[in-house]
Amino acid sequence: MYKYLTALLLTAFAAGGCYEDKGSYFTGMWSQIEAIEGVSLPGTENLYTLDLIEEQPLTIDPVVRFKPGVDASDFSFHWVMGGDTIASGLKLDWVVERTNKMFFNSNQETDFWLAIDNVSSGESWCYYLQNSTGAILKVKIVQAITPKIGVFVYEQPDGTVEWGSVKGSNPATPEAFTSLYTGIFERYNAPKTIEGSVCGVTYTSSDLIIYTDRSPACGAVIQTSETGSYPLGYLQGTVGDLIFDGEPEAVINGQSFYPGFMQELLVGTSLFIYSAQSSYQMILHGAEPTESGVAQIMGATPYMNLMHFSVLRRTSGEICYYRYNENQGYLCQPLPEEDGSTLSADRIVGVCRQPSSSEKALKLFVAVMKGTSCQLYTYTYEQSSGVKDMITFVSKRDISAWAGGMTGDCRMFTNSVEMPLNYLYIAKGADLWRTSYESQADPQIIRSFAEPITVVEVVSSSPQQPSGATELYTALFTYDQTAGTSKMYVLDATSDNAEILSEVETEIPGKVVAYRAN
Repeated sequence: MYKYLTALLLTAFAAGGCYEDKGSYFTGMWSQIEAIEGVSLPGTENLYTLDLIEEQPLTIDPVVRFKPGVDASDFSFHWVMGGDTIASGLKLDWVVERTNKMFFNSNQETDFWLAIDNVSSGESWCYYLQNSTGAILKVKIVQAITPKIGVFVYEQPDGTVEWGSVKGSNPATPEAFTSLYTGIFERYNAPKTIEGSVCGVTYTSSDLIIYTDRSPACGAVIQTSETGSYPLGYLQGTVGDLIFDGEPEAVINGQSFYPGFMQELLVGTSLFIYSAQSSYQMILHGAEPTESGVAQIMGATPYMNLMHFSVLRRTSGEICYYRYNENQGYLCQPLPEEDGSTLSADRIVGVCRQPSSSEKALKLFVAVMKGTSCQLYTYTYEQSSGVKDMITFVSKRDISAWAGGMTGDCRMFTNSVEMPLNYLYIAKGADLWRTSYESQADPQIIRSFAEPITVVEVVSSSPQQPSGATELYTALFTYDQTAGTSKMYVLDATSDNAEILSEVETEIPGKVVAYRAN
């Protein structure tokens, strides 16, 4: 009498190989298995590589026919993908996922097999997928998490840092943003972790660089595309090794990346500025900084890839305007006070520029704290090809009482395209306030949330061509400190009431500190 384990097997296997997790596998003739039957997968007859889509279910339920008198309970079965055991038991019900334990060749291909153990006799076999010619099929896992909308970085309660991305493929349909991927670093790199508090983020579609204040690693450089030297989601190296050739000489106090303009890194009080042609520049020990004695940096947002500038605060308190391009290099000049002296403050609170494609007499807005007083300075500026830009003081407004009392942790921003009412937003606590940067009347609450706002990012299309740009959405994140979770909202900040286009369902297990759009 034959013994059967019955069902349908959705893939074809060939004997041979070894199963690394369970020891060496016997590859001779079977002594107790008569056959494996019903093995077929239409469409793979002429294939040499089989694509499996990440997050798609894969069910394989094979038929094993034993020789007479064999006890089927003597056999155990395991499914192995790229050296990682993905399931135990004869039937496989698996959601396709690439793990950090899997190994792949240079073409991102691997092997997939059913491992069979006879625990009584010690015999073991591996069954590989094969095509009609008997060639073993290689398997490629097509990763589904490729960010096509944007990525976010969050700090977890245990002191580690993670990242995630918005599910979807069309940034022009923000109302469809309903779910997220989270825990991507752990998914592909465990047990490695990113430690510390986040002090900067660069995202270039192919790379995600997370800067932290924890030496010597100081963060991570992560592959975020399907093309490159590393698989999507994998750690390329630490910030300490790849950017500082070991570790920085002081704590990282600030970082920004402005495509088409510059990237900047504030290490201690030394400011290093480079072009933005690559996602990072190496800073060797003893390197000469672009500027010394810098306490704080903040760029104009949204910058829209035209006439960008940043503002710095020196350790002396002086506030300066600066910019960089490859043709002119670095330019820095003090911002004037009303009486013509140099503006000085304890903290920069907000930096915005008039969202316009005009290159003449553009307005820039700088909010600073002096003690408990908060002042909003308005200037006009024109960038030139000379050694100085034309910056003119326009007005100063005491905004200490705005938004229920201004503090250094609020977030100020404008739209990314020019609006008839010239909106200026302030995110403070759980409220989103709005006024006009022209009238500078007392702002009003335009929308309130259940928890405090941590991140706001305005996203537009065609950032390289501001005159033809369209504001797509504003990403806003709140943080519930009690639960230790963040929530994402997608807003239309051009509408009368800052309409919520989508309230994303997925909870984020930590405090979101940065969002970067594709």
